[in-house]
Amino acid sequence: MLYKQTNNMNLLQDFLVENDHIQFATPDSPSYADLRTGFTINATKSPRLIVRPRSANDVSALVSILTANHLPFTVRAGGHDMWGRSQADDAVTIDLREICHVRVDDTSHSHFAWVGGGVIILDLVKELKKHNLVVPHAVTPTVGFVGWAIYGGYGLLSTKYGLGVDQILGATVVDAQGNIREADEKMLTVIRGGGGTVGIIVDLKIKVYPLDQVLAGAIIYQPNELVRAIRDFNDKLHQAKRAGIPKELGLFPFVMNGPMGKALTVLFVWASSDLDEGQSWLSQVSSWAPIVTSTVEPTTMAEFNEKANSLVPDQIYGTVYTSSFRSLTPEVTEVICKHTPLQPKYPETLFGIHELRPDAPMVSPDNSIFNARCPHVIIEVLAMAGSMDTMDEVLEWGQMFHDALMKTDATNITVPYIPLTPSDRTDLKAIYGGNFEILQTIKAKYDPDGVFENALVQP
Repeated sequence: MLYKQTNNMNLLQDFLVENDHIQFATPDSPSYADLRTGFTINATKSPRLIVRPRSANDVSALVSILTANHLPFTVRAGGHDMWGRSQADDAVTIDLREICHVRVDDTSHSHFAWVGGGVIILDLVKELKKHNLVVPHAVTPTVGFVGWAIYGGYGLLSTKYGLGVDQILGATVVDAQGNIREADEKMLTVIRGGGGTVGIIVDLKIKVYPLDQVLAGAIIYQPNELVRAIRDFNDKLHQAKRAGIPKELGLFPFVMNGPMGKALTVLFVWASSDLDEGQSWLSQVSSWAPIVTSTVEPTTMAEFNEKANSLVPDQIYGTVYTSSFRSLTPEVTEVICKHTPLQPKYPETLFGIHELRPDAPMVSPDNSIFNARCPHVIIEVLAMAGSMDTMDEVLEWGQMFHDALMKTDATNITVPYIPLTPSDRTDLKAIYGGNFEILQTIKAKYDPDGVFENALVQP
């Protein structure tokens, strides 16, 4: 068997030599180390070959030769998966990051764009800025947009425009037979929540929205009053939600280690050209606890993301522990107040909260298998470090924090978020609920032989 796989790999390399516009790297190539490394260094795998197609035709040819020769493969769109699941040891990595086009439709009043399967969020928002357009996207600008959108997709613009999965209008995929095809409605239903389960997505048609200037930046609360700031902020946020928060306001609270110490910090985005109302909300949010400074200013989403990008490390050691809750109850808040002061004092170590608010727009569930449609919060304990020397310390803190969260009222705990949960902790039947059978049926129709067996979702 080993001889056969080696021979088949040689056939693949012969194909690549003949098609020299397709870049590839073997373990002996000078570029291999850089190309294989993902965001999480300690989760990096060692594929036998990394291939970087430049078009749908390239992907089609690769899938055909890989399946014909029984060579296992994975698909990498961005590479931010905390467990390195976009690559596998001894497999072939189809790295889509060369397929990074952004084409905006300027011919109609309905705004949409086509984006390549490997486009990075920062590049996407910068290109959309040229047209004074935006799209919901992840908080971290270096994440691959398609990988973020197809499994749900939370972000600062989601309350106004919807989740990433709700932006998907169409897709061009390479199917299990190596054919390039436009996804039909059944295939799109699975793509919206189940990602690459039924094909390699080389192009997405997405909604985009007119928006030029925004009010955005970070509010940093007093570091020496961390616990009080967390309690006061959560109480005031709860009161504001009961009174009604406009959908234009996006908030992402997190605790970071800054020059002045451990501080509650809130990313603030007012997604409207009515900056006067935005300033009013900025004043309110800034009054929810004593602040030390604010960087919120009139800007664009592209400029905001460029500044955020300067704060994100290229690579880290560690992992993420996540849990989802129906609401941020006093019990959950007390766990947060107990464990955030214990957060190791490294700039990479973070804790943050994503929220799907009740006012976020939703598409019809019939068009998507994404099932987390009720209001909820996702708590991220980012046990990350800049070196192996400190990784054990941050992992111990992260595990302790996560365990305490999971011991809170079980009726308040809801299904986990697949991209931020290791595969051995995911119960797909619970996550997809009534949509699980739909996922199974459509998967069986389009990929009966399990060609895409390394996709993130496997029913």
